[in-house]
Amino acid sequence: MTVQHQYPLQSLNTFGIKAHAEYFSSFSSKEELIELLGKTQKPLTILGGGSNILLTQDYQGTVLKLSLRGKHILKEQDGFTLVEVAGGENWHDFVLWSISKNLGGIENMSLIPGNVGTAPIQNIGAYGVEQKDSFVSLTAVEVESGQVHHFTNEACKFGYRDSVFKRHLKGKFIITHVIYKLTN
Repeated sequence: MTVQHQYPLQSLNTFGIKAHAEYFSSFSSKEELIELLGKTQKPLTILGGGSNILLTQDYQGTVLKLSLRGKHILKEQDGFTLVEVAGGENWHDFVLWSISKNLGGIENMSLIPGNVGTAPIQNIGAYGVEQKDSFVSLTAVEVESGQVHHFTNEACKFGYRDSVFKRHLKGKFIITHVIYKLTN
């Protein structure tokens, strides 16, 4: 985990715009994220899949790339399965994975760009289904303190393409893991 200077971002945004981050690093664990938060230059931006960003110039500050990976079945019961997914997982790949495991509830949301860690922020949805319908909880790291917090469905205050993370908690947390309750 190194911090790089004048890092090219062209391959990390879906528009392929040529731009550089003054400082750049990638993290693949909560522990790495917490360590990076303690030594990053401000301003700070988190980069997921690069599908919701339009770079118009070089970024003067630090870009942290969300590279957390992993999907784990936590609990299987009659009628449902609890799955924990790392925030850096591609959303569409997670949908395909759930379908391959015969798990339902999010299949209407295939092909939505972005990562699992950003899905709760926007409360993504398609064809009458929103991610909040299968959402149980999430784990996030507070940017200012580096402390780990857990948010339930209720605490996220989901609305149509909305959550607490788009309002008064905007930019204050980095979502590392999400738990979904899928049908089996």
